[in-house]
Amino acid sequence: MPRRATLLKSLTRGRIRTSFNKYNLFNLYKKGQVDFRSKTLYQQKWTAKQETRAYHGEHLTESRWQAVFHPKLDSVAQLDASLRGGKEEETPFLLQTFAALEKRLDFAVFRAMFASSVRQARQFILQGNVYVNGIKIAHPNYNLKPGDIFRVRPAKVLEALGAKKPSLQEALKIDKTQITLWNKYVKEAKSNPRSVWNEKLAKLRAMNDSNPKKLQFLEFLKQYNKTLEAQEMKELNSCTTTNMLAQILTVFGKLNKDLDTITFEDFSGVVSKNPKLANLAFECFQEINKSGEVTQETLKMQKPEQIVKLASNLLSPSDQVKAKLSDKAKVSIRSAKKHLSELTKQYSTAIRSSYENQKGDQSAVEIPYNEDWASKLRYHERIDPKELAKDEKKANEAINLPWQPHIYGRVDAKKPYFTPWKPRPFLAPFAILPHHLEISFKTCHAVYLRDPVARPGHSEVISPFDLPVHERAYMYYVRRGK
Repeated sequence: MPRRATLLKSLTRGRIRTSFNKYNLFNLYKKGQVDFRSKTLYQQKWTAKQETRAYHGEHLTESRWQAVFHPKLDSVAQLDASLRGGKEEETPFLLQTFAALEKRLDFAVFRAMFASSVRQARQFILQGNVYVNGIKIAHPNYNLKPGDIFRVRPAKVLEALGAKKPSLQEALKIDKTQITLWNKYVKEAKSNPRSVWNEKLAKLRAMNDSNPKKLQFLEFLKQYNKTLEAQEMKELNSCTTTNMLAQILTVFGKLNKDLDTITFEDFSGVVSKNPKLANLAFECFQEINKSGEVTQETLKMQKPEQIVKLASNLLSPSDQVKAKLSDKAKVSIRSAKKHLSELTKQYSTAIRSSYENQKGDQSAVEIPYNEDWASKLRYHERIDPKELAKDEKKANEAINLPWQPHIYGRVDAKKPYFTPWKPRPFLAPFAILPHHLEISFKTCHAVYLRDPVARPGHSEVISPFDLPVHERAYMYYVRRGK
């Protein structure tokens, strides 16, 4: 049986444990060098033993650990001084004091970051979630051999490294706060959209370049500019004399006006990027109308693709059609072509200018102001957590925030971890991968390459304590506590 887990997270005792817990991180942060001043040699050894054993195998009883301890420590032999070359570095042999524990399956699972603590790794093994060379192993003290492949069920790894799943009541309480803050933001944005827009951009500019929110916004700007460029190319490709004439004829066919009452303003939709060019579109219409080749009644009966074909035939008539055209019609069509050519040229410039003004600037963290942005925001209905807690399905349907269309942290209520999955907080400081393991996080597999050894300048046994502490701990155990 393992040692009882008493006072493992105590901030008063300040012991450092093999755990990714936030309290453990605080103890690691505040832990200074172990003080050996004004202590006898035995007191120094005892203190070193206490500190190192609190981290290395704290769940093992002292007698169990002493049965595992081996005074012969593995290391890489240094070459002769004449062959080494460069700066000579000592090999920290005594940092290998607890190397025997690294062979254990529970320690290997923890070192591979498949569990958040050695105790949790032990539970995974006992519950039958760990396999070595394809065989289920239910013994945490199983010693791995070089070349062994072990794996953990991915669901358990996600649980170990994922954020804690909130209860339904906790999640709804958070959602209620989020909805209140969102409604407050919407109210402020609708009352003063320009200042809120500028304030958001100012906050983003003030952020560090590595800030996830800033990186996300810059990625959004990149995709936003790509989308605009694709739209720009699409509009430029469609800005041809045939298409422009087809749009003019379409507008003419839809107008329920007499010819005398039609004005250039009726064609402003054809040149929406620059309404000033509506005069040119109107002149094109007048020339085509003079030719007498189209009438409002026939255009109303035509489908869009038929109007495009008609426009193409007017601008590039066949020899048979040319023979039938009167001289007046030919002059009008030639004049319409000139106007269309000028219209297409100027409108292409207007399209480029319009999209250039809409594009964001990644270097300046700037995006042009959109007057309609605040009008698209919608208030969220208030919720009653007590009422919604009775039916989780109903509660999930009630939450529809822009960034979270579900209950906070409970997209999949069946999963034991925060969903959608996100890494547990304070994970990064503990993300240290050892040299003697080869790990694949995609498949939750790892290979135990070899037993950890000491090399010139460093040891492969991960420890928060330096060499003097391990020296005294080794001295304690090599004498069996005497």
